[in-house]
Amino acid sequence: MIPKKNLYIISIVTPSFNQGEFIERTLRSVISQTGDFYIDYIIMDGKSNDKTVDILEFYQEKYNSGDFVCEIGGRTFKKFQIDSNCKVNCLGISYQFYSEKDKGQTNAINKGWKLALGNIVAWLNSDDVYLPSALTKIVKVLSKTDIYALYAIGIHIDKHDNLIEFYPIETYSFARLLDYCIICQPTVFLRRDVLEKVGFLNESLGFCMDYEYWIRVAKVFEFVFLSEPIACTRIHENTKTSQNLNVHREIVEMQNKLVGKVSSHWLFYYAKYYLIKKEFFRNEYFLKFFTRVFTFFLRLKYK
Repeated sequence: MIPKKNLYIISIVTPSFNQGEFIERTLRSVISQTGDFYIDYIIMDGKSNDKTVDILEFYQEKYNSGDFVCEIGGRTFKKFQIDSNCKVNCLGISYQFYSEKDKGQTNAINKGWKLALGNIVAWLNSDDVYLPSALTKIVKVLSKTDIYALYAIGIHIDKHDNLIEFYPIETYSFARLLDYCIICQPTVFLRRDVLEKVGFLNESLGFCMDYEYWIRVAKVFEFVFLSEPIACTRIHENTKTSQNLNVHREIVEMQNKLVGKVSSHWLFYYAKYYLIKKEFFRNEYFLKFFTRVFTFFLRLKYK
């Protein structure tokens, strides 16, 4: 079978390291997507030493024994079933995983993207999930010729998949993107043109590589906001973004380097989390007062 030219291949990269507790939920959320598209699924594991690799191998066996659909770009797409509640409902899936030492999450995503053959690309972390019909919704939007970058509504969930809150998303404007990261990472889908013109993620960043990439993309392409929930991002004690001071320090330095200025929002919270580390400033009154003072001096540094 040769696929029609107007059909879409969505390349999804999942970076993983020791996420055996959650990764199967991630895999199932991808495999069970329904729609008229192919999924090119690539998992980049950083040599996990928990049960992650066993899970990935189990899914590889299911893929290997699946029904052949077609070959595209040297990659084999198949239909297969994990159990009665999870089977391939799109046109076909190509599944592959690599378990090898890497230089961290960003490096893993970049390596996966360089293997991707889709005309739409994304990444989904190994503790996050897509909601049902998410990919059908994004294909409908990205099928329009003048749209290259899309984000949608995201939901924060806990380790038991319970709703915590909706990610604080806003309709798109470049000015607001600089003020605050209004884009929820797992809801982002990009046309391949974006990778070709903007490049890959910045591997020197440990926390805000996604935010930095959105800004770089937004300098070339305008994001479109889809006002529907399509993905959940998991908040738990091992989530990197719980390291508030380190996160905000990196964002401040990144914005100053990338756009030549830093938003008041990021300066204020960088000042706040810096002062919280100091015992003297744990008093609420002193914290509020000196946060404002420290923010003022930071503005002088990051004009």
